[in-house]
Amino acid sequence: MTNQRTPEEYTERLIGSYRRFSETLALLEPEEYAVPCLPEDWTPVATVAHVAFWDDYQRQRMEAALTGAWAEHLPRPAEDNDSRAAADSALAWDDVLSKADTNRRKLVDFSRSLTAEQIAAVYVEGGNERPVLQILLEQMSRHVLEHSRTIHAYCGSWQRWGRTGFRAFYARQSWNFLDTISGLTEATCLTVPVAGEWCVREMLVHVLVWDEFCYQLAQQWPSVDLATLTHWTEGGFDQINERLVNEKAAMGMIDLLDEMVTVHRRILRQYDRLSDEELQAEAEYGWGQKGSLLGVLFDFSSHTAEHAAQLYEARQAGVLAA
Repeated sequence: MTNQRTPEEYTERLIGSYRRFSETLALLEPEEYAVPCLPEDWTPVATVAHVAFWDDYQRQRMEAALTGAWAEHLPRPAEDNDSRAAADSALAWDDVLSKADTNRRKLVDFSRSLTAEQIAAVYVEGGNERPVLQILLEQMSRHVLEHSRTIHAYCGSWQRWGRTGFRAFYARQSWNFLDTISGLTEATCLTVPVAGEWCVREMLVHVLVWDEFCYQLAQQWPSVDLATLTHWTEGGFDQINERLVNEKAAMGMIDLLDEMVTVHRRILRQYDRLSDEELQAEAEYGWGQKGSLLGVLFDFSSHTAEHAAQLYEARQAGVLAA
């Protein structure tokens, strides 16, 4: 058993893991909600219903332990996960998502009400004494993350996009990002903070240096030499990002935009050179992570989209004015 966290830490993990799940669901298109595109032919709607079911059940299980009814007296579900998933695939997305939001909120509220002593206490289950609350609080954070990873893997998969579809998607994300600064003056781009202390130029540099990482990967794929990636992979993420941005933070806007467009076109040119099999081949690319080039490019284009959203929101709020 892992060391016990504070009640606040358990609560924050439940909140953070569900937030990541929700962000992953937002990557799906409405027409994909009821499609059996996930492992074991599960649909996204069935997966959300599955998360909602277990959030509710395990909360009741913990509540039973606290009230002295003992968790082992709570009836086990009548159906297995696959049977429920088959039935849940016919449910309406909005209804299922609302239920999942509600059940996670109840679980978070329950976690927030606990004391450290209650979490550490042992409870009887199946004739054995175990720290049931501690086990389940850990488990429910991991559970939703596991399903988040499954859906995310589909979102960046060859199964979903194919060669031509992904190329169009990837190209669009880069141009969408550049569109967010259309009409801004150079003075605005160099002086107005939009993300912490970062101005527009530093945001663009941040995206550029990770595009350069993607180009380094694309050139080598699928035979990646990790030793060539240490410039991007050695150190903590905050330190890496600060160092990489500082290296290029003095670039003029014209040179910066020119380099961004050039690197993006080089990635696409290398993408076109690789075969279907090479694009789908898996390789290690740093931080102990392994995946296909398609998946890596999807992740980094999603990263670009997140920063595009920040710039767009800054414009909507009047922080950045054309």
